[in-house]
Amino acid sequence: MQEPFDLKGSSFTILMLSLRESNIETIATRLAKKVRQAPSFFRNAPVVLDFGHLPEPDQIDISKLLDLVREREFIPVGITNCTEDQQKQAETIDLAVLTTRGSGRVQEEKPEAKQEEKRPDTDTIKPEPEPIVHTSPAATVITEPIRSGQRIVVEQGDLIVLASVGSGAEVTAAGNIHVYGALRGRAFAGNTGNSQARIFCQQLEAELVAVAGIYLVNEKFPDSLRSQPVHIQLQTKRIRITPL
Repeated sequence: MQEPFDLKGSSFTILMLSLRESNIETIATRLAKKVRQAPSFFRNAPVVLDFGHLPEPDQIDISKLLDLVREREFIPVGITNCTEDQQKQAETIDLAVLTTRGSGRVQEEKPEAKQEEKRPDTDTIKPEPEPIVHTSPAATVITEPIRSGQRIVVEQGDLIVLASVGSGAEVTAAGNIHVYGALRGRAFAGNTGNSQARIFCQQLEAELVAVAGIYLVNEKFPDSLRSQPVHIQLQTKRIRITPL
């Protein structure tokens, strides 16, 4: 008998709202400004609330924050980097508690205590360690056009598209994204936090581009680079678009 469903892991692009202060009014003002930049993109977008950068995470009012996020038409799905009390509160309102790579309260690193130097034992000759060779994952190559509604996710390595990415399509990669055609949909490079990832395309008409979670919407693209071959990268935490 065939199983009525499949239950398996998957990967989705979800926005993360990383808070740096707990004042709800200030957050509301800045969030409203962000939403105005691309209202159709943010409407009904799932979002995770990240408390990892808050100096005093216990000061944030989760109930008011959730009301604010929903008022801006986001769909909150979980929280991360939270305290134990916040975790309990989230569980009572059916909000997922998520862990991310390097998850935990963000703290300043303490210098390690200096260890007493030990003199090498001249009587014992240790063999040199084997060199560690880092190999990059192979790139994923797509030869057909990616049409509206399609979503391509590459969890390791680069994505190479030898055609166009249509409006309403989405391409995501842990590494770089190369589009040898028109890029009209959304492109998310460095999706695992790789700030060195880049996007290359032969014709920039994208709805949105992002590198390591930092994005730029179509309305903010330089007019001189629209429909042109470009190189997109992250510099000082801002998206920079330059001609190829």
